[in-house]
Amino acid sequence: MTKTLFISLAKHQGLYFNRLLSETELQGKVVTPQQMPWPRSLLISRVVSRIDWSSLIQEKCEERRVKNKYDGLLYRLLLRLELFWMALRAQALLDQERPDVLAFWNGSHRYCRLLVALAPTGCRTFFFENGLLPDTTTVDPRGVNYLNAVPREADFYLNYPHSVPEDQAPAVLIPRAPRTTGPAPIALPGQFIFIPFQDDRDSQVRLFSPWIRNMREMFALGERLVKETGLTVVFKEHPSSRETYPELHERCHERLLFANGNATQQLIEACQFVITINSTVGLESLLLGKPVLTLGQAFFNIEGLVMHADNAERVLELSRAFPKWPLDERLRRNFLHYLSEHYCIKGGWKNADRAQLQRVTDRILSKVGC
Repeated sequence: MTKTLFISLAKHQGLYFNRLLSETELQGKVVTPQQMPWPRSLLISRVVSRIDWSSLIQEKCEERRVKNKYDGLLYRLLLRLELFWMALRAQALLDQERPDVLAFWNGSHRYCRLLVALAPTGCRTFFFENGLLPDTTTVDPRGVNYLNAVPREADFYLNYPHSVPEDQAPAVLIPRAPRTTGPAPIALPGQFIFIPFQDDRDSQVRLFSPWIRNMREMFALGERLVKETGLTVVFKEHPSSRETYPELHERCHERLLFANGNATQQLIEACQFVITINSTVGLESLLLGKPVLTLGQAFFNIEGLVMHADNAERVLELSRAFPKWPLDERLRRNFLHYLSEHYCIKGGWKNADRAQLQRVTDRILSKVGC
C-alpha cells in the first residue's frame, strides 16, 4: 500500500489532509515541522551536498526585503543555521517514515523545498493549491503556478484529441474578499486597458516576474503606456494585498484610473485587453474570451493563446498593434477544456465533500500506479 506523507504548515492544510486520510483509501500521515524527529549526527554528510543553500537563503531574504524586514548578515547566519537544523530533522523524518509520496501545500516554503531535495529516489511528490478555474482544486506532481505540469506547447492543444463544444456557457468568476471595505465603483471609460495589481509579497511576483519587481513599477509602466500611446489604463489593487498606494492615486487623471470598487469580471469584460504579470486574472480573462498580454513567467504563456512582453518597449509595440494580435480561438477553447476536464480537480478544497476527496485520491493513486 502506498504511504503518503502530508506536510502541514497551517491548520487548514492539516484539516484537509487528515480528511483525505480518514475519508478515503489513502494511507499515510500528516506531519507538521514541530513534529519532525530530532536528527542524528551521522546524517550531516548526506544532507549538506543535496541542498541548494544559497538559493534558499536568497529567496527568503528577498521575501523579507519585500516586507521591509531586516535581512542583513546576522539574519543570514541565523537562517543558515535554521535551514541546516531543519534539513537534518527532515532527513530523519524521511528515514523514519519511508514514504512513497510526499504531499505539500504550494511547496514554495523553505521546509517543503528541503524535503523535496532530500526525498529518496522513487518518492513521488504532489503539490496542492487553489484550483486554476472556479470551484476546482490543484493537485500537481511538479508544482503550482509557473512550475506546474500543464503542457506549454501550442501543438498539444491544436492537435487536441477530445471533442470541445464551440458554444459554452459564459464563465462566472468568484469575487475575492477584500481585506477592508472598498470604495464605490467608478464609471468606466468607453475604451481602456485593464491592469490588475498583484500582491508584491506573493511568490508569483517574487519568483516569477523577471523585470517588474513590484506594483509601483507596474503603475509606472501604465503611466508610460498612457503617455506614449494615448491609450487609457485602468488599474485595480489586489483585494488581499496589505500594501497601499496613496501616492499613486495622486498621480491619476482621466486616462489613468483606479477602479478598486468595480468587480473584476466587469473590468475584464469592458476592457480592450488585459495586461498582467502572471495573475489568476489573466486566466480568468481567457475564460471570458478577452485578449491577454503577460509580462512575467506564466504557465499559460503559450504562443497563440496570449501575447508576451519581456520589456517595456515590447509592451508599447504590442499595445499599438492591438487588435491585430495573432491569437487562436480554437487553441483557447481547447486549452480551457484541458484545464477543466483533465487537469483541474472539480470541487474546491474549502467545502470539499466525499466526492471531491475521492477525486483527489484517484488523481494521486493514478499517478503513482496504484
